Amino acid sequence: MDETTKASIDRISVRYEPPQEISSGQVVSVFYDCFQLTPSELARMAADAIGDLPHEAFDIAVGLAYSGILFSAAVAGGRQVAIVQKNGQLFGPDVRGKKVVIVDDVVHTGGHLLKGAEIVAAQGGEVVGYVCLVDRSSGMLADNSVLKAPLWSAFQADME
Repeated sequence: MDETTKASIDRISVRYEPPQEISSGQVVSVFYDCFQLTPSELARMAADAIGDLPHEAFDIAVGLAYSGILFSAAVAGGRQVAIVQKNGQLFGPDVRGKKVVIVDDVVHTGGHLLKGAEIVAAQGGEVVGYVCLVDRSSGMLADNSVLKAPLWSAFQADME
C-alpha cells in the first residue's frame, strides 16, 4: 500500500475503547468510516482494488445500500451502476445477461455480498466478482469457497 492510500485509511479509522459490536456480531476496536473518503480517494482505491482487471471483465457494478453505493460508482469506471436497496430491491439498469461485480465498503463475513449476489442472480445477472474498500475477513474469503467468485479489495485488515 502506498503512502497516500495509507493516509486515507488512517484518516477514516475510528478507534473504539472499549471495542464495540458491529452488525455482523463481531466486536471491533477499529471502525472504517468510508463515507469520509473524497471522490479522488474512492477512485484511487477502486484502482487499487480492480486495477488489473480488463475493462470487459464486468458490465455493471452493483453497490449495496448504503455504504457500497459511493464506491460502486468509482469501481464502475464509466460502466453502468445499479443499487441493491435496503429493502432488497434492485434499482438501476437491467442486469439480465450481464457480468456483475457486487460492491460494498467493508467486508467481514461476506454475508451482505452473498445477499446482493442472490438478488442479482434472481434478476438474471452473472456475478463475476466482489469489490470492497476494506477486507476484514482475515483471509476467510480468499479461496472463493464462500463467495464462489473473487473478492478484490483496496486494503486488508484483520479484526482488531
